[in-house]
Amino acid sequence: MKKLIAALCVIFTAGLPSSADTADLYGRADGVKWPSLSPTGDLLAVHCSPQGRPSVCIFNIAKGEDVAFIPLGGEVRLQGFYWPSDDYLIINVSTFKSLQTVDGQRDYNFLQALSYDIDENELNVLLNDEGLIIDGQSVVSVLPDDDRHVMLAAVSVNTSQSGHSLGSIRPDRGGTAWSIATFKTRLDNGKSRRARTLLKSTLSAWFDAEGDVVAEIVSPDRSTRRELRSNNRTLFMYDSASANDFAVLGLDQASGKLIIFRDVGDEDGLYFMSLEDGSMEPIRLAGVDVGRANPVRDSYTRSIVGFEYFDGMTQQVFTDPVLSDVLGQLSGALAGKRVNIESWNRDRSKIAISAAEPGRPADYYVFDRGAGALGPIGSAASHLAEAATGQVVTREIRARDGLQVETFLTVPPGRTLEDGPFPTVIMPHGGPEASDGLGYDWWAQALAAEGYLVIQPNFRGSSGYGQDFRNAGFGEFGGKMIDDIADAGAWAVSQGLVAEDAYCVAGASYGGYAALMMGLKDKARSRCLISVNGVTQPFAHVGSFELESETGQYWERYLGLNRFDSEAEQAVISPVARAGEYDQPILILHAENDLVVRTGQARLIASALEGKPGFRSVSLGEADHYMGGSDVRAQVLRETFAFLNENHPAR
Repeated sequence: MKKLIAALCVIFTAGLPSSADTADLYGRADGVKWPSLSPTGDLLAVHCSPQGRPSVCIFNIAKGEDVAFIPLGGEVRLQGFYWPSDDYLIINVSTFKSLQTVDGQRDYNFLQALSYDIDENELNVLLNDEGLIIDGQSVVSVLPDDDRHVMLAAVSVNTSQSGHSLGSIRPDRGGTAWSIATFKTRLDNGKSRRARTLLKSTLSAWFDAEGDVVAEIVSPDRSTRRELRSNNRTLFMYDSASANDFAVLGLDQASGKLIIFRDVGDEDGLYFMSLEDGSMEPIRLAGVDVGRANPVRDSYTRSIVGFEYFDGMTQQVFTDPVLSDVLGQLSGALAGKRVNIESWNRDRSKIAISAAEPGRPADYYVFDRGAGALGPIGSAASHLAEAATGQVVTREIRARDGLQVETFLTVPPGRTLEDGPFPTVIMPHGGPEASDGLGYDWWAQALAAEGYLVIQPNFRGSSGYGQDFRNAGFGEFGGKMIDDIADAGAWAVSQGLVAEDAYCVAGASYGGYAALMMGLKDKARSRCLISVNGVTQPFAHVGSFELESETGQYWERYLGLNRFDSEAEQAVISPVARAGEYDQPILILHAENDLVVRTGQARLIASALEGKPGFRSVSLGEADHYMGGSDVRAQVLRETFAFLNENHPAR
């Protein structure tokens, strides 16, 4: 364990680094995160990257020994891991593939669960004997009385027809040959035995700790009508046209009820639903409605034991009394830091936590309840342990129509806002239903280290501010959402924070689109533009998804397709259509394995801007949308700094 921990904890000490040094320093993604304790608590798995790409490291913390290093990366994206027993670790990964199907050439994101055998040092794909499985990660039960098997659910072909080609991944697409089935699957070799095939009309299902169905959503007549059923009783009915307004999140361990999310008017938030009669009641903790929050699940029972929400940093509340007590105890002991519980062993005697403060990488610990001892695991960025990071502060900005927009500002290390004005970069977040906060942001902190003030407005449509604020972004994809970003920039200028009253705008995903739109809507102040994996032609982007799918509905809501009566109206919010209006330097960075914003979006804008002075387009190689590895992050920073040094220098 000492060798590997030492490799993960190298400390850089230097004076003022060059831009190249800053790129390498803040681009490093080789810290630890996602600590996961085995059922006994003797073994600990963490996300690590000692070779610069996402991997898994396993330690025996009872003996202080290294157990395994499992390198991943390349075409495989690491998504998480957990322990069904002390003998096996299940690792969730995704893989990009482009395949010829009955519907033509299609891009797929294959989701797989890998079983790592601790004793044999072997890695096997679960459900490896089942063909046509797109999502093979749905372990619905770890079978508590069986250490050698787990129960998975997957959409699979339910007939023995031959000649079937890969088509839809959903049971309500591509005919009735598709249905949900459960598979009892061996952890030592990934082989499976079909346990049960659900009705063809079943579109999704939820299970108890033993792997038995407790609720399912069915489409009785293959129409848009949906029914939530339990024990052959209909609990709730809705239309799939508004599927995003209703979702089953799982089974609550304490109450034995379903956790339901509703997004309809005053009924917005989380509810308990009775499996007996479908009655619903708002989830309340300490007398307060939980509202919009994410469930925290027990990896052994798969049940919900608490909730977490975002208030600038992640905040947790637990229905499980032991976890609730531990969270309160450690929050008091680590005053000044936001403590969150990451995992626990089966009897809750050992608990892994994270502790973070604004602008700093999180540190991780294991708490031994019996001994009352807190032992360090590592840091999300141990190489920054001795480095000063920029202070992150928040301000409420009033948009032009009066809406309050919370905005986060990262100041160069050792400086305060009173030291302004600063060379400035505005950095809108992706999503767009997401939000920036007080936590460590590698890109923002790297820019701050170079001497920039970084402004990150949570424009309308962002998450974390309630239903009305989120809904205010619907149909404002290239409209008021961009205006909010421009208004944050105008506010900063009015406060004397922005040197030369001009800034560059940089962002990724929707943030990359927003950067390009700022060059059109806030032209006078937007000196240069950086878009990473950004949308450039929103209507072509939405057209790459099935509009009736959850993803299609998501983008349609924000874009508001029915608001546009002509191509001329659509062109107003399209950077590609308005490419001739740009006169600022523009940097486009794009990953080749991006399944969220397809690479074609970068090609469209590159073609439209070709030959313009100051335009540069750079491929990030076989990276994906999320820029998780050290190599791609360092490349993004190097390209960013070179571009800024030429067009908007801070040094």
